[in-house]
Amino acid sequence: MSDRYGRPLEDLRITLTHVCNFSCFFCHMEGEGLEKLQGLGLEDILLVAKVSREFGVRSVKLTGGEPTLRKDLLEVVRGIKGLGIGDVSMTTNGVLLGSLAEKLKEAGLDRVNVSLHAVSREKFREITGVDAFDKVIYGIKRAVEVGLRPVKLNYVVNKKNEDEVFSFLELAQGLGVDEVHLIELHPVGLGKEYFSYHEGLGKIEGFLKRNSRRVEVRNKHFRPRYYLDGGLVVEVVKPYANPVFCAGCNRIRLTADGKLKTCLYRDDKVIDIRHAFDPSMDEWEKEELVRHAFQIAMSIREPNFKYIYETRQAR
Repeated sequence: MSDRYGRPLEDLRITLTHVCNFSCFFCHMEGEGLEKLQGLGLEDILLVAKVSREFGVRSVKLTGGEPTLRKDLLEVVRGIKGLGIGDVSMTTNGVLLGSLAEKLKEAGLDRVNVSLHAVSREKFREITGVDAFDKVIYGIKRAVEVGLRPVKLNYVVNKKNEDEVFSFLELAQGLGVDEVHLIELHPVGLGKEYFSYHEGLGKIEGFLKRNSRRVEVRNKHFRPRYYLDGGLVVEVVKPYANPVFCAGCNRIRLTADGKLKTCLYRDDKVIDIRHAFDPSMDEWEKEELVRHAFQIAMSIREPNFKYIYETRQAR
């Protein structure tokens, strides 16, 4: 199913919790606010994921907060995979991934994105508020070993860590990961307060263009992908004030407090579906309510950043 702008729905992003064991200064908390919500119950998550398949969703991303803090994470993964979802992935800070990677793979998790926003321990601690660099590196290595592939690293480029970008690429290559995402800082959540740390990616992209053997454009958000000579793939993620990025969005979000959020940036294009989780209703009633919510969400879904054309009458 596509919205009125012709953008298909293919990806459901589920916030499992707002709780996190890191305190990154730019955290956007999926655009949901900064309250420490525990997230929806397992049955409610599976209900939404089940109905989402009727609208074209074939990929589910689990996120947070920090999703590995959910005690029922393995059940969540196993349940979603059991619905026939082809691609189940997770974004994590990686600090607990070392002990969970093999169990997550066995439960049905296909792949993982690990946030690693610094290369030096000092910079890592400054950005995340936690001295856990070695634990994250171990988690990445375990993800590679057990086959949570492709293993991707997320790096939010900002004025505090821009000087480590090229060292980050070297580290990623050495760790044997498949891809890295260089992400621009954008003004959502804490990013609004710290948007003065925003750093453009133009210089980095120039380097990538000069040192890549191939360049592609991914359908999702029309993100450019650079294939370096050593085999590493670098994807550049520039969502802010970027109509091209928004034109390729295929995503809808299930928030931790039970809403369908159609855009990271927008709080006015949200459908509250908490009434569908009433335990007094039967499953058919619940599914119908969620199905109706998806229909409404698709009807109001629109790009946050659009091209504006001006028509001027010739004199």
